[in-house]
Formats: sequence, structure tokens, C-alpha cells
Amino acid sequence: LHACTMRLSGCPHSQSVRGRPGSADGHRHRHACVLRATATPSLALASRRTMRPSQDLAAAEKQLLDVLRTAGKQPLSEEQNEQVDQAVALLEADGGIPRPTLPTAVPSLDGLWKLLWTSRPGTASPIQRTFTSVDAFSVFQEIDLTGEEARVNNIVRFGTAGYLKVEAQASTDSRPLQGFTPREGAGDFLWGVFGKSTSFPPARPDSRIDFQFDQAAFYFSFLPFSIPYPVPFKLLGDERKGFIDITYQAPDGMLRLSRGNKGSLFVLQRPAKEQLSVAIAAADDDRVLDLCEELEAQNPTPQPARSPLAAGTWRLIFTVQSASASALQKWGTKQARAFQIINTDGSVRNRVELGFVQLTARGECEPESDTRTSVAIQEAGLVLGEGALDKPIFLRFPGRTSTQTPGAPGWIDWLYLDEDLRITRGNKGSLFIHRRVPAEDA
Repeated sequence: LHACTMRLSGCPHSQSVRGRPGSADGHRHRHACVLRATATPSLALASRRTMRPSQDLAAAEKQLLDVLRTAGKQPLSEEQNEQVDQAVALLEADGGIPRPTLPTAVPSLDGLWKLLWTSRPGTASPIQRTFTSVDAFSVFQEIDLTGEEARVNNIVRFGTAGYLKVEAQASTDSRPLQGFTPREGAGDFLWGVFGKSTSFPPARPDSRIDFQFDQAAFYFSFLPFSIPYPVPFKLLGDERKGFIDITYQAPDGMLRLSRGNKGSLFVLQRPAKEQLSVAIAAADDDRVLDLCEELEAQNPTPQPARSPLAAGTWRLIFTVQSASASALQKWGTKQARAFQIINTDGSVRNRVELGFVQLTARGECEPESDTRTSVAIQEAGLVLGEGALDKPIFLRFPGRTSTQTPGAPGWIDWLYLDEDLRITRGNKGSLFIHRRVPAEDA
């Protein structure tokens, strides 16, 4: 997509979309002006052609995400700023999911969100600007509007060392917090160390989450206890309060734009693991591979080949077969339900279900290193129909292995492993994504 410069034609309220209008009227006027925007060829030009609204939004989302992934946490160039401005203007003008803070909204806001980018204006607090600009830190937001108590929690992860969790009570139009009054002050406490706040009505109904911080703590992996965050929230009055406006939520629930009471624009996305399921369902192979690389870098299990988590029944949900994979393997993984059962005694069984025909292979596996498991297939069998044969007919391969080379077992490399998802690569180069089958369903 080409760079695009947004110009609000004849609009006295023209401004960057990363700014914050000072009133509700200004906010509504900005959206009206966006509809009269002119632009160099890119999203706006495409919109004037034959694109449907859903295609418009998809193109704007792609442009925004492409720019932000390219930039990382580095400052945006002038051209990148223009592309972000344009994409955000189009997305916010639409709004995405209507009334997103309702408990009945589909998809729900609830769950974990990862911060991709924030505008970090001068009105933001020094703490916020620091945490969101350090490459080693990852920032998440956890929303729960349907639980026993509505809450919004901000989480800053310090790599593998630990994290800071700042928790807040939440209040929405449909679920107001008893006794809560929204923030009114601008934020002059301690010469504005907590940043400068604004106050104005939300642009849309059921789109704002008011909150007040009530507790926070550091959690370090090398300590068996938490360390309280040294801020007495209850003594801060208005300074512990704020709000976030949901200005856009994608129809698939994977992307969100929010604006805070201190003027920041936040671009958030569901974590890579949740995006992976959506990309697989959409048959977006390129995105699946990108997400696999991202998850590999985030692997939470340091020695996956030796981990107890490796054992269990796993169902294959996605694969990319290498050129050296066998024709049967390439065909079977697309046509059948495939499972792998790894037992704690080192035995392994592969099962492929093709309607009333079932192929099964048995063998042994053992860790070869922290991240590699060797696999030796000893016999394969065929079952026709459920219960048709009391015992499957096995074809035995004495001395043979999965590579069909005597004495040289095949192997899988573990790229990612957690409680219910694994990503591996086989010795022939094929990539496999498996999801754990619950014990009661195995």
C-alpha cells in the first residue's frame, strides 16, 4: 500500500487522528470530516472504487498492522505516521463492533490483549512512556466485564524475569460500579507526574470503560512471593481514575483501538496464540507461519522435549509439508483426522482416521536434546471399521525407522509447547501444529 496523506478538506478542526479533541462535539466532527478526506492513492482511493465496507476495513487493518510490525518500538517515520493516521481514521469512523462494552457483545472484549503501539503524547505519564518504549518489555491489558467483578488490569512483562500487574475496578454504562464517580481533575498532582488528563463524554454509547486502580504488585520468577507496588492508590483520589474509549474493535475480535483519558491512542491485538486459531480457520498460511515464528520466540517451556507436557493425545490442526515428505503423508494430513499419542513410558502411536479406515503406527521416542525428540516407528497397522477386527493387522519393520534407514531414527524439533498447544518440525522439514485432546475425550 502506498503512503497516504490525509487532509480534512475545509475542516476547521483538522488534526492528526492521534490527537484528542477537547469535546464530544469535536470528536463527532472529526469523524464527519474524515468522510470528506482526500488522499494520495491507497486506502481512500480504494474506497472510492468498488471495495465493500468489510474490504475497506480489512485493508485498513492490514495497512496499520504492516506499518507497526515493520517499525516495532522505533519512532515512526513521517510516511509511516501518515499511513497510521489514515488507517486509524477509517477504522474509527466505522467503529467496528457496535456497543463493545456490553456483556452480550460478540465478539467479547474479555480476555488478554497485547499492546502493539501507542502514540505516547506529552500528556502521558513518564511511567507509561517508559514501559511502552522499552524493547525488552511487553505490555498487555486484561479485561473482564462479565465476571463477578468487572476489572481492567494492565500487565508489563520483563521477559522471563517476571511482570508487574496493576489492577483496577471497572465501570461501564451497562454495569456501573457502585459508588464510583468518573474522573474530573486534569492531573496536577506532584506537578503532573501521573500525566495530564482530559474529560469529555464518549463518542458512542457503551464504548467507554471507566476504571480506578486499587492494587498492584511485582511478580518475579526467582521469588516465591510478590512485591507490592509502592503507590497508595486509595490516597490518590482522582489520580487513580481514568477511562479508555473503545474506538474500534475488529469484527473478528482480534484488533482493538482505544483512546485513554491522557490522550494516548492504543493499538492492541489478541496474543499470537489466539490469532493462530483464526489464521488457521481462514486458511491464511503465510500468517500462520508468521505467528509460528512469533510463538517460537515466546516458547514458555524451556526444555520441551524433556517436559511432562509433551505427553498426551495431540490432534493435528495444521501442517505445511516439505517437498521431501512422502506422498501418503502429504495426502493423509489434508484428508484425515490425525492424532499422535505420546505416553510417559516413551511409547508413541500415530493414528490417522480416514472414515471407516484407520491407519496406526507404533514406535518409541526419547529426548535427544532439550528441544529434539527422536522417534523410531516399529510397526504400522490397518483397521477396517470400528470393531470390524478385534486386532489390527500390523506390518512390522524390524530395524526400520521413520526415515526407513536402519539405525537412524527420525526426529521432531519442539518449537513451542504449552498446556494445550504444540508446534514441531520434523526431520523432513514439515511443520506440524497440534492441539491437546482433553483426557476425557482422548
